[in-house]
Amino acid sequence: MALKIGFIGIGIMGQPMAANILNAGYELMVYNRTAGKTKAIADAGGRVASTPAELSDWSDIIILMLTGSEAIDAVLYAGEGILSSSPAGKIIINMSTVSPAYSRTLSKCLAPSIFIDAPVSGSKQPAIEGTLIILAGGPRESVNSVEPLLLSMGRKVIYCGEAGQGSAMKMTVNLLLAVMMEGLCESLNLAKQMHLDTGLVIDSILAGPLGCGLFNLKSDMLKQDDFPVQFPLKHMAKDLRYVLQTADEAGAAVPAAHTVFQLYRQGVGMGNGDLDFTAVRKTLDALNDQ
Repeated sequence: MALKIGFIGIGIMGQPMAANILNAGYELMVYNRTAGKTKAIADAGGRVASTPAELSDWSDIIILMLTGSEAIDAVLYAGEGILSSSPAGKIIINMSTVSPAYSRTLSKCLAPSIFIDAPVSGSKQPAIEGTLIILAGGPRESVNSVEPLLLSMGRKVIYCGEAGQGSAMKMTVNLLLAVMMEGLCESLNLAKQMHLDTGLVIDSILAGPLGCGLFNLKSDMLKQDDFPVQFPLKHMAKDLRYVLQTADEAGAAVPAAHTVFQLYRQGVGMGNGDLDFTAVRKTLDALNDQ
């Protein structure tokens, strides 16, 4: 019998991820708080649930792709949430970015369901292309059993250990992502103040050993000073808050994380939260001596 997949969270990442599951031939039901965002999936042949409980009752496997722990709690514990149905024995995969501590709590709270934390490395375009890197934690045999499903959304599944370790890997990756982008933007900010052409600086960086996929992906945004969203700046600020909490619990020194968190946070305060996180460049520009 074909597996029935329930997918909750049809946003910037969730919509293409759910579409790729459907395109891979799985039966799919989706739920989103804003029902209008489910239209494309419905038009493509997917089902739409009116409540998380309806989706849970129908599904064999439930995937969550939401903005964070508060949104997850809402679909789990609300009056018509997942836990108001009978999810025991089902596999619940959280692909949202949350702290490792929260993932470990979910694993305990959702028992006897099987819990896997599987956040992704990648943004909107890799989600569309189905080339995300999936960072999985949970029972090894359960992760192995859902790997074909995960590979309908990504090009590689990396097993990180027990539940919570997928989220730990995501914290590690996103810390580097945030610091690298701020570093590039800080370099460009200095170049601007010295009257160097932004395009020339970026081309020089990409031509040498500092050239990388991230900088190449964001180069047009930076050259054009236009930041259409792939991964929102407000979500990077939220993720860095999780990083700082996790580092404190682990006793890890992360001085750069503290600094860049304040810059992304300032960007949200400046009204840039819905732009791509590359718009941290605007924060730096605002700090220049005018």
